[in-house]
Formats: sequence, C-alpha cells, structure tokens
Amino acid sequence: MSRLDKLNLRRTDDSITEAKLFNEAYRNISQSESVKYVVGSMQPIDPEYTNNTYKQAERVRSQLENRLTDSCEYKYQGSVTNDTHIKAKSDIDLLVIIEKFYTVQNPQTPKNPYKGDPLKDLLDLRNEAELALEAAFPQARVDKSGSKSISIEGGSLTRKVDVVPSNWYHTNKYAESGNEIYRGVQILDKSVPNSLANTPFLHNAWIEHKDKNTQGGMRKASRLMKSLKYDSENIDLSSYDIVSIAFNMPDASLSYPKGSELIILSSSLDFCKKLQSDHGLRQSIEVPDGHRKVFCEGHATLSGLNQLTRELEQLANDVLRENQRSFRRLAEARVEY
Repeated sequence: MSRLDKLNLRRTDDSITEAKLFNEAYRNISQSESVKYVVGSMQPIDPEYTNNTYKQAERVRSQLENRLTDSCEYKYQGSVTNDTHIKAKSDIDLLVIIEKFYTVQNPQTPKNPYKGDPLKDLLDLRNEAELALEAAFPQARVDKSGSKSISIEGGSLTRKVDVVPSNWYHTNKYAESGNEIYRGVQILDKSVPNSLANTPFLHNAWIEHKDKNTQGGMRKASRLMKSLKYDSENIDLSSYDIVSIAFNMPDASLSYPKGSELIILSSSLDFCKKLQSDHGLRQSIEVPDGHRKVFCEGHATLSGLNQLTRELEQLANDVLRENQRSFRRLAEARVEY
C-alpha cells in the first residue's frame, strides 16, 4: 500500500459520508502522489472527527463520575488536545484527577499536610476505575495491563480512551502565578508503584505559542514527521519526541504560508540532518515544557533520528523525481490547493 493510500485510510472515519472525504483539498492537487502526501499529512484532522473523539471520551467520563467513590476532576491530554493528531480515529487520554490531595514542587511545603496515604489512594482509584469501566461498558475491551493508564475501546465506543489516574501537582511557577497552564499532574505508575510529574497544559501552551509564531508551520512539521513514523512503521521515536523535534526547529524555517508545504518538508529534513551531525545541538534540545532533554536515556535516540531522517530524505527525493518539470529544488516549490 502506498504512503498516500495509508494517509487516506488514516484520515477517514466510517461514520462520515464518502462525499465529505473528498472535500479535503489535498486530494484535488494536480501534482504527484508524493506532493499530495506531503500536503495532506500536514493538514489538521477534520474538526468533526475530532469532536467525535471528545464525545466518546465524555461518555467514559460520565460513567466514571457516576461510579467512582472519590470526587475527581477530569481533564484531557495528548495530541488531540494540541491538534498534532494524525488519525480521524485518534486515541485520547482522560486524566482522572483525585481531589483528596495535591502535591507541591520543592521547595514548597504543604500548609495542611495530607494525613492519608497518597499512593494507596491512587492505587485504589485505579482499581475502582477498572471495575467501573468493565461494569459500564460490558461489550468493550478494557485493557488493565498498562502501568500508567487503563485503555478501553470497542463495543459501543468508536474511539479508544486511555484513562489515567492522577493527582494535581502544584509547580513553583503555578504557585507564583496562579496560571492554570503551569499546573501539573502526577500520574500513577502502578508497576513501581510511584507517581510521575507531568505538565501537559504547559506543553500544549508552548505548542500553541510556537505554532502562532510560525504561521502554523510547527504543527505542519509535527504532523508530517508523525505521519512518516506511522506509515513507514520503521521509526523508533515516540510521537511526543517527534513533536519536540519540530518544536526546536528555528521559527524562520517553519514560517511559510499555505502552498509552501514542500519547503517545510525541506526544512524538516535539514534540521534532522543538523541534529545528526551536531552532537552538542542534539544533546541540548528540550521537550516543549522543558522538563527533560529530547535525546536522553529511555527516550529519543540517534538511531531513531537516523530512521526519521531517511524517511524524510526518501520522501523529498520522491517529490523531486516525480516533479522534475515543475521545480528542481524544494525551496522553490509551490503547491496550489
């Protein structure tokens, strides 16, 4: 199956009529299939598909609200929430945030220390959520094997929802500013067991900031490289780290208007090649919220970067080979759609 065929399948939803599918502009581009793939992979998923994802997650949320003993807040995280998702039927993370307690970042000290056992509370929440999901959706598949989330899909649900037990984590920046984007969560890892700090709302805020500064180019580069990972099945990098690579690209190399998607392909390839050759740069870049380096133990590797770069190079070569009469360099290529 070609890249373009995989892209078309990935961007469709059985609940949407075929007539609607062909409204996506990239399908009508007169240039080659590889150009259609580049442009199509960079486009956001149709809002109707994304709304359907949220609707399914809300069904799960409603059942948990009615069945869990402890009072919880519910938030979403992941690629759907920051518009870097690449599938019509995208998974979504539902944070189930226990309200009994919150943790604080050093050197803060709690004003009223919690008298209970936070870890036990999170493990109890996890166990209760597993039972609640099985009871609420008897025809669905509830996968309890994940260390950080419970996955539910199938039955009457048309999307996979990952339920993530957690608690609020008040970062120093949140304590200083009160700005919700700096409020973090601690996610239960039942395999240890312990809880891991995460700042998903700050991550999303930085993606939004970067994307606005680059005329939408940052999200386009992210979706392109994530699409290559998904369609090639040969890139050993997480989607999170791929988005982080795009986030670290210079603004000038991403800031191009509609019709300049082939230039963004060229910029993505150039930046990945620079990361390959410049050890210092590769070791210095951070994920958007700054909590770790992109290339570090347990995360992105040079091997994975090499795989991504090869796929980008092959795609760039295909575009140039198939469009020799139209342009000789990606930097001078324009696409009408």
